[in-house]
Amino acid sequence: MDLKLLRAFTELVDAGHYGKAAAKLCVTQSTLSKQIQALEATIGGALFERGRHGAKPTALGEVLLAEARPLLRLSEEADLRLKRASAGLTGRLDIGFGISTLVAAPALIAGFRRAVPDCEITLNDMSSREQHERLLAGRLDLGFCRKPEADDLSFAPILTEHLALVVPQGVALPPPDRLDDLNALGFVALASRRGPGLDAQVTAWCRGAGFTPRVIQQADDILTVHAVVAAGLGAALLPLQGVEALGARTQSMRLPGAHASWPIGLCWRTANSNPLLKRFVEHVRGEPESLDTAPYSSAPPFPA
Repeated sequence: MDLKLLRAFTELVDAGHYGKAAAKLCVTQSTLSKQIQALEATIGGALFERGRHGAKPTALGEVLLAEARPLLRLSEEADLRLKRASAGLTGRLDIGFGISTLVAAPALIAGFRRAVPDCEITLNDMSSREQHERLLAGRLDLGFCRKPEADDLSFAPILTEHLALVVPQGVALPPPDRLDDLNALGFVALASRRGPGLDAQVTAWCRGAGFTPRVIQQADDILTVHAVVAAGLGAALLPLQGVEALGARTQSMRLPGAHASWPIGLCWRTANSNPLLKRFVEHVRGEPESLDTAPYSSAPPFPA
């Protein structure tokens, strides 16, 4: 049934007069009459009793009115939802994050939820590589992760992460050029298959520093690595902001060098046209107090 004709019908019922209804609909009385005639032809009977005092719905018109109002209300609600979704004011986002954004990601999401409360967001912990793979496969909308190598992914830096030496409480932190002193204690490392980005970062830094850590244990996640260090069973080389977010159960020292820093940012599939995603990226870029992007100054614009 034509919703335009139903709107004309309900306006005429409410106005009770062709002239008043036509003026409200911004059409001529002739056009309104033709619309009602078309609707009567579809329904199969007269919808109004016409007289000197205007237009009054017939019994058939009353039946149609009871059906028309809910239909028009549902249509208006659907139109509103679609307009809000198109404007990025509602919808769903699946977001990934890592240990380096354990504080930053929830804070940025909370700020976005205050600005756009009618949205659903899921947040899952995973490595940067897993985030990149899921983004490319369309199984993740956004990621807080390392800068990707794939051309199909866009990246907006939000903070700079640093490599840190982490030791148990009570163990002296040696100078960066004396890390060999800790090999007697031994090092705990994240398994390379679980954190290939961090593994490559540690390898590059150690090569540049001429240091070879004696790895005595590996773990599948940074939380476990940190817990083992906190228990006094070894030292580790971990992301500084991630370690700081885990509390003061260990001691840490930021390491110097060309391979000791890397950008962490917001990553998304460039071809993703989700309006809510676009609004989220714009929100993050508009939070300068939360960002630390000086060493990594540019990011590709969001696709039109």
